Amino acid sequence: MIKKLVEIKNLGIFNDYHWNNTIPEFRRFNLIYGWNGSGKTTLSELFSALESGKLDDHPDLKYKVETADGEYAEGQPYSKRVRVFNQHYISQNIDILSCKANPIYILGEENKKLAESIKKDELTLKGDSEIGDLGKLKELETKKKELEQKENLKDIHFTNVAKTIGATLVGASTRTYRRNDAAKDFEVINSKKLLTEKEIEKHLETLKQQELDILDKITIPIAEQDIENIISDAKYVLKQTVEVTVISRLQENPHISQWVEEGFKLHQQEGSKKCEFCDQTLPEDRIQALTGYFNAADKKLKEDVDVLLSKIERLQKAVQDVKILDKANLYTEFHRDYLHKEGELEKTKQEVVKDLENFKQEIESKKLYTTTPLKLSKTFDINPFANLIDELNVCINNHNEKSKNFAKAKKEAQEKLKEHYLSEKYDIIQDLKNDIAQIKKEIDILENGNPNDTNDVGIKRIQARIDENKNKISISGLACDEINKRLETFLGRRELVFEDNTNGYVIKRNGEIAKNLSEGEKTAIAFVYFTIHLKDRDFDIKNDIVVVDDPISSLDSNSLFQAFSFLKNTVQDRAQVFILTHNYDFLQLIINWLSHGLERKSQYYMIKNQMIDGKRIAKLDVLDKLLKNYSSEYQYLFKQLYNFIPDGTIDSVYHLPNVARKVLDNFLAIMIPDNRDPYKKLEQIAFDANKKIAIYKFTNDQSHITGKGFDPSLVLEAQNVINYLLEMMKTVFPDHYKVLESSVRNSETPAET
Repeated sequence: MIKKLVEIKNLGIFNDYHWNNTIPEFRRFNLIYGWNGSGKTTLSELFSALESGKLDDHPDLKYKVETADGEYAEGQPYSKRVRVFNQHYISQNIDILSCKANPIYILGEENKKLAESIKKDELTLKGDSEIGDLGKLKELETKKKELEQKENLKDIHFTNVAKTIGATLVGASTRTYRRNDAAKDFEVINSKKLLTEKEIEKHLETLKQQELDILDKITIPIAEQDIENIISDAKYVLKQTVEVTVISRLQENPHISQWVEEGFKLHQQEGSKKCEFCDQTLPEDRIQALTGYFNAADKKLKEDVDVLLSKIERLQKAVQDVKILDKANLYTEFHRDYLHKEGELEKTKQEVVKDLENFKQEIESKKLYTTTPLKLSKTFDINPFANLIDELNVCINNHNEKSKNFAKAKKEAQEKLKEHYLSEKYDIIQDLKNDIAQIKKEIDILENGNPNDTNDVGIKRIQARIDENKNKISISGLACDEINKRLETFLGRRELVFEDNTNGYVIKRNGEIAKNLSEGEKTAIAFVYFTIHLKDRDFDIKNDIVVVDDPISSLDSNSLFQAFSFLKNTVQDRAQVFILTHNYDFLQLIINWLSHGLERKSQYYMIKNQMIDGKRIAKLDVLDKLLKNYSSEYQYLFKQLYNFIPDGTIDSVYHLPNVARKVLDNFLAIMIPDNRDPYKKLEQIAFDANKKIAIYKFTNDQSHITGKGFDPSLVLEAQNVINYLLEMMKTVFPDHYKVLESSVRNSETPAET
């Protein structure tokens, strides 16, 4: 089944067409509506190309069609037959001027057994898609492709492993390593020596690396005992006190005491007798009191504090100054672990530095409380920091060990990887050899039969049997009778008949070669012939596809129903059907038929034209809701005028006079329901006289083919007159106009699928 017309190029108005994925895929029954000249017949020609993969009249045709069996492009014959009724079909099969037609071969009663045998044999060869049977031909094709694929795959495996070894194992011996080398080495492998992913990664990293230098370990220049001494000294110093002459003001205000102590030292150093702050003479008793307060014991305790603070600062600096090697100095396999520990070390370092700072501040505060014993509340732990340094040193040790044994490790990595790459192909190659032998055996049975089964004669014998039986079937007389019966039903008379001739049929009227056939008779003859042709022995009702392009051209309204009846009865059991038409009444008949019981199997489309870069192109779209849901063409034609937007080209307006004429005729029939001509009816309409004349001239003169082509002034005239016509309808019958407007707006929503 055809699902999409993916793209079409170089086919008339379908010059550069691409399927719009917003529209639904084709179903079993597909109805396509389009104006004359919109591209229907051109599209039907594409369907004609599918069987052979080409069109002689369009040698540059490019296309891609998506089907249930995959995609087909130009040059690729489609696996199913596609029979198309269009003008090209008629010219190929029926010579209307000489009243001759090609023979149609259908089966007589006496040949039914042969036909059944042919059908059975063809099913054996071609299969039955409905039950999932591929058939012997498809199976043979598949087996041959499979054989070719297996043999190619075996070579590809050896080629690929050779490339892998040559590219991976760097060295003079591997630079020219080829497929034959891999095959030769493969034969001497006694057992598989596969590596784990981790081992592969490790060996590959070894081969990629350059030898690196031996690295020094990371150290902390402070012994553990020194750290213990600092903490012990801190506890001792904080606990010490001194006896002093109490100056309550200084004792109660340590910060003032600190300030006075600094000043007292300065005055002693300078030998000042006056206060350097207020320039007043210092009282002797005040000097004696301060000397008693800041005595030698106090000084000694503060010096001890300063000594301890110096040790803490050295420890702080030692921690801060620990240098960490950049990971780039190590082999890459150690980078991840090293980088992780390095991050943890930096975090721990900052914590130790912060703890030391807090510890230092607590010790320094002792200077303010020399007369009071204090208990150590702050502490620090450098062990986590030291442990992380030890862990980093493990990485450095591993790196150094690899450097010492680098050449040996690289050679070992080469051998291990070579053995691995060859070993991992062992099972694959062996399986391929077994598969190739088995496929060759199956191909021989398919072609020549199974020597152990007399019923399995093979494709060659079945094809010969089909050809032999087909040669026995060459009866066209029954087809001739069928054509005449249907033609009589279609026309309602037995005036025109087909008669057997040497090379087909001749068409006679009352015993004489038919001449001066009417257009309706020509159409009837062609379409009846086509319906019988679909029953011939070469067309499969269950699998093949039917395309019908406008079978009702030149038929009167009575014959239209006959054509619809013939079409319906002919295609309703077909695998897939495409019906193209420009006739609105015929469109409605098809929609009505499909909407009763076949809606889920049907899809509705229309061909639209648009201007791109000054050229008219065709595209397939969903059928307009007005056409599908309303029985009046009048509403759809009104929509064409209502939505008209000029682009300045004649192509964009060439169809509008006809559209405007139909809309005007329908409107006047509603307003003045009598038999007067449009001009007389227009005279009765109360509207601007000049605009009415313009409307009449446009719809009457421009809607008839003159043979002179369109005047460029038609573009501006169309724009003006369409506005006049819509204005007149709205003015004269506003309620009616509102209903039409509403139907247009409702149709703008996405069409139902």
